[in-house]
Amino acid sequence: MNSSTQFSGLSRGLITLAAVILVLAGMKAAAPFLGPLFFSIFLAVIFGMLLHWFEEKGLSARLALISTFGVFLAIMAVFIIVIAGSFLQILSELPLYQNELEKTLAPGNPLLSIPGIDLTSLTVQDLIQSLSSHAEGMLMGITNMIGISVVILVTTLFLIFEARGFTSKLQQIIEEYRPGDLNRFTTLAQKNVDYIIIRTEVNLAMGVGVAIILALLGVKYAVFWGFLAFLLGFIPYIGFWLAVIPPMLIAWVSLGPVYAILVLAGSALVNFLAEYVMFPNLAGRGLELSAAVVFISLLFWGWILGGLGVLIAVPLTLFVQLICELSEETRWVSVILGPSA
Repeated sequence: MNSSTQFSGLSRGLITLAAVILVLAGMKAAAPFLGPLFFSIFLAVIFGMLLHWFEEKGLSARLALISTFGVFLAIMAVFIIVIAGSFLQILSELPLYQNELEKTLAPGNPLLSIPGIDLTSLTVQDLIQSLSSHAEGMLMGITNMIGISVVILVTTLFLIFEARGFTSKLQQIIEEYRPGDLNRFTTLAQKNVDYIIIRTEVNLAMGVGVAIILALLGVKYAVFWGFLAFLLGFIPYIGFWLAVIPPMLIAWVSLGPVYAILVLAGSALVNFLAEYVMFPNLAGRGLELSAAVVFISLLFWGWILGGLGVLIAVPLTLFVQLICELSEETRWVSVILGPSA
């Protein structure tokens, strides 16, 4: 009897493992579809909270929905204008940086002398010619990005429109099949949504702070770099600093190394205030994940869903933690994903 029980447990374990592997394989195969879908859900959660806020302020359901749509479309329009306009302007002004770049890469500079490589030959024209030789691939990539952006835009609009109805359906399902877990599910879901909202607020503060510092120092395209800092801030630990590198290099080439150091120092101050003062006060330890789990989740969701998976790795991991918390058999997974005591 004991051996049969052990065999049954082993069989269930193997079946569960096989099911997980099949699900992961299916998710990776469906990444072109799942990535934009999950990102749309992420945006819908944020703007769904805005919809709820409008209703709390006394607006009718229809007027609150129209206002939420208006804010969402306005933000998307600003996003397109800032990104596309700044990108095209940067490309048009690339030749202006050639003289500064050649001076920086002077042969007498011992810090930049690499055996076997003539850095003085690395001119902006060479870069443009290299990019031109890959123009077809770049054009296809830009087309794909535009297509994905349109899909995310339309899907998010539909999800915002159905937000209240979907919440009611989910509550009805839980009440019918897991009535004892309704309050716990609601509490956990609210904590995860709060994390997403707080993370967005902190990233917004970092983006605005970086944009102000760059504007005060005279670095071009300050709004663009600030928006990039806001967006990449969703990638824990490394995203913000990846966004700071390009404006720091531009400041170094166009204004001098002192300004590059000032950009780095100012960005470090903004990051410190946002991550170590603002975020802990808003979130608290109840919304944290293990640092190792966060880093592994970036690799995992990036491998499964690509670039969009990296941006929403933490919300996806929080969702997995929520689901595991609801069952006694999988609660140990939630404990592993959580912070250390």
